[in-house]
Amino acid sequence: MIRDEKYYVVELLAAVLKDRQPRPPAPGCDWDVVYREARRHSVAGMADYGLEKLAEEEQPPQLVRQSFRQARLTGIAKEATQHVTVTELLKTLDEQGIRALPLKGFVLKYAYPRPDMRLMADVDILVDDANTKAGGKILPSSGFSCEHEGGNHDAYYRKPYMNLEIHRNILPEKYTFGGYFDHVFNRAVLKEGTQCIYAMTLEDFYLYMVAHLTKHYAQGGTGIRSIMDLWVYRRYYRDTADWQAIDRGLEVMGLKTFGENLMRLAGVWFDSQPGDAVTDAMGRFILGNGTYGTTQNMELSAFTKVYDPQADFQTVQRRYLWRTLFPGMDHMRQVFPWVAGRPALLPAAWVMRGARALLKRPKRTLHRVQAVRSTTEDEVAKAKMFYAQSGLQELNHEKKSHL
Repeated sequence: MIRDEKYYVVELLAAVLKDRQPRPPAPGCDWDVVYREARRHSVAGMADYGLEKLAEEEQPPQLVRQSFRQARLTGIAKEATQHVTVTELLKTLDEQGIRALPLKGFVLKYAYPRPDMRLMADVDILVDDANTKAGGKILPSSGFSCEHEGGNHDAYYRKPYMNLEIHRNILPEKYTFGGYFDHVFNRAVLKEGTQCIYAMTLEDFYLYMVAHLTKHYAQGGTGIRSIMDLWVYRRYYRDTADWQAIDRGLEVMGLKTFGENLMRLAGVWFDSQPGDAVTDAMGRFILGNGTYGTTQNMELSAFTKVYDPQADFQTVQRRYLWRTLFPGMDHMRQVFPWVAGRPALLPAAWVMRGARALLKRPKRTLHRVQAVRSTTEDEVAKAKMFYAQSGLQELNHEKKSHL
């Protein structure tokens, strides 16, 4: 029996992946919590497939079961919409001679038992930096409106639930990973029957998943789905990917220990392997996050990069809050490209950034400020130790942060 509702979500997913009956929940299981956690981690639709395997007397109350079923039906409709839309878009990009490479869930979903089990909040496509604007000009004719422009990607939306991100970089500039992804198109494989549509090699795609997971884990945190993605991918490509090359890539990226710990945790969750203090701590952290982590964890992580136990913490805290409100040129030129090389324009960009944040995300903005002000030195020290235990001793995948 599984006594913790968060872990019961994992059990339902494991049962689907292993095609077995889930272990029964503990007496008194709060099914509302199970559904809430599954939804928070964007896996409620997939969990519904696991509920089908439970005996009738073990099923959740009817209203909760209906919520799971609705999440599944919505996921099926969403996946179908995304598939048709992106297939058409890639065809158009190919016809226009724009080099493109689909990322993340749009590729990974085919390794799952059913593609709708890998729910995507948005679809990500990498486009040559020089062709980002040309790619964006195609989208309005397909009913998309631009929600955000600049930085690592441009975001587009089309009703009812088609979110699309056109990336100019595979990862934000500050994530270096030993330069491994600097020339990813050079290693990519041209898809059969196309002129400009590419796919990553099996090895690069796995390394990209680990890198992307690391970005979230070392910021606000990541969710169940990111660990499940690694497990699904390794099982699906266990005989075709070059896993020795992947190990070498993790070494180059500075993520070998962290990558190994991620797979050990995946083994605990989806293969019933024994865990230890490290996987237990990582599991608790991830289960407490939701799909994309929390604001408090994001600020704690950022603090660990500038924390010095020899320095006065309040001074560091004030400087960090200042840098949060008024980022440096490296960040601002990604958000507002027109400020690049023009430091005199930074104040205007700061005002625009602040106004946009307060207008579009007032609660989130104020929550961030409060999170910075309420963070204690003890919390930062513990967070730094936790990241080190996870295998991110120096967080050396990022450019150094300075106050």
